[in-house]
Amino acid sequence: MVIKEVLRELGFEERETQIYLILIKEGDLPALQIARKSRVDRTTIYDVLERLASKGIISSYIKNKSRQFHAIIPDKLLLNFKEKYSSLEKIMPELNKLKNSNSEKVSCELFYGKDGLKTILNDLIYSAKEYRVINIKKEYEDILNYFNDLGVLKLDEFKAKEIAIVEKGEDFKKLKNGQYRYLNKKLISPVTTLIYNDRVVFFIWVEPYFAVLVENKQFNQAQLEYFNLLWKASEK
Repeated sequence: MVIKEVLRELGFEERETQIYLILIKEGDLPALQIARKSRVDRTTIYDVLERLASKGIISSYIKNKSRQFHAIIPDKLLLNFKEKYSSLEKIMPELNKLKNSNSEKVSCELFYGKDGLKTILNDLIYSAKEYRVINIKKEYEDILNYFNDLGVLKLDEFKAKEIAIVEKGEDFKKLKNGQYRYLNKKLISPVTTLIYNDRVVFFIWVEPYFAVLVENKQFNQAQLEYFNLLWKASEK
């Protein structure tokens, strides 16, 4: 099967491919159902799911006290590999056919590891014309290394507008179309908050690194109000 062949070339192990395709086709599922459908042993299913999460391929959330696993949609998978791989484009039509169009929308997702953070940032780069962020630090940029530099170039190319509140004295890469204000260190949380479209993302910069994405218009508006309060209290 061409899909499995290409995914293997992109670094998917056989069980990872199997689970990803099941989630695309069936929609969100708990671990036990994934184990049953994939015939992956229950003692190892969580290890495989954790590997997929660390690559930014799946995320998880709690629904009715049960942990559900969710595969990123094919279009976002393409963005994840677009800079490095072109072969994924050849299988997009087949992947989209497998997608469950009736799957329930996830309002809260958890992304693990550097690849998980890159999934979020790719979504920002390719979908946001304007965004707000609290707490940009050079040490956080260094964690993402060249991907951060590439992201800044892309955002400048797309003429994205960055409105940011940063710690006083912090050295960081600015966008050409950016507005910046500064606060004392004691007033800024070590968690980075990113606000764009109807989404809010919290980046936690402690290894293995992870991000929580909440997609909800009311929550987004509440965070914008909080941002505006900090903006008024900050200095140019």
